[in-house]
Amino acid sequence: MHCGVSGIGQRAATSKGDAMEQVLIVIFSSFCGGLVQAVTGFGGAVIIMIFLPLILNMTAAPALSDVITMTLSFSMFWRYRKAVHYKSILIPAAVYLVTSTLAIHGSAYVDAGKLKGFFGVFLILLSVYFFAFSGKLSVKPTFFMKFGCGALAGICGGLFGISGPPASLFYLAATDTKEEYLGTLNAFFSFTVIFNLISRICNGFLTVSLIPLMGFGIAAILTGCVLGSRIVKKINIDVMRKCVYGFMAFAGVVIVVQGGLR
Repeated sequence: MHCGVSGIGQRAATSKGDAMEQVLIVIFSSFCGGLVQAVTGFGGAVIIMIFLPLILNMTAAPALSDVITMTLSFSMFWRYRKAVHYKSILIPAAVYLVTSTLAIHGSAYVDAGKLKGFFGVFLILLSVYFFAFSGKLSVKPTFFMKFGCGALAGICGGLFGISGPPASLFYLAATDTKEEYLGTLNAFFSFTVIFNLISRICNGFLTVSLIPLMGFGIAAILTGCVLGSRIVKKINIDVMRKCVYGFMAFAGVVIVVQGGLR
């Protein structure tokens, strides 16, 4: 009898330990994500999705990431609301909603983890390209660019929970100031993430069991954003562009490494 009680106690302790580990991972990744997104306009989901697959599967992790980053996007959208360029949101957001919905439905039948490596290589090549031609190449916000970035962002967001890199490149080209860039990009995120969440809920990916982790993640990501906003005040749009390209390369390397470790 003593051994049985001891075994039960040991399992309970292990369960509590696992729960604490999950909370710490969510808090750390969300705080770092908030800090990065406050400076580059995106990246919260990238940072969070580096860590969440360690504790959740590839359907639950993007769902939790969407909830946490949605709060940050709303916050940044409100902060820079006066600088938002609303006309440049309509077409990318409409295309995003269609492609993201299809990708979310398809994620139940496709091993998204195996595709992440290709996505990572794409981000690395893209960042190197923009670093090499920064200041020499003018990317105009044409209908084709709006459609292409919206589609690519939707596919990446639906499969991997990471839609920031394609959208950020478009809005860097479509805006003139750092405030306009940050506000417009996060307005785009705010509108699209709502539909993402509805789709994930309908597919059963966002469950009640994730609610406690949501609370810790939201508090941590907003705290990181406060610190990051102080950094933004001290940099100009050119420095911000380099931060975006640099972080894109970093994200690509991390994603490739994750894919190779599978």
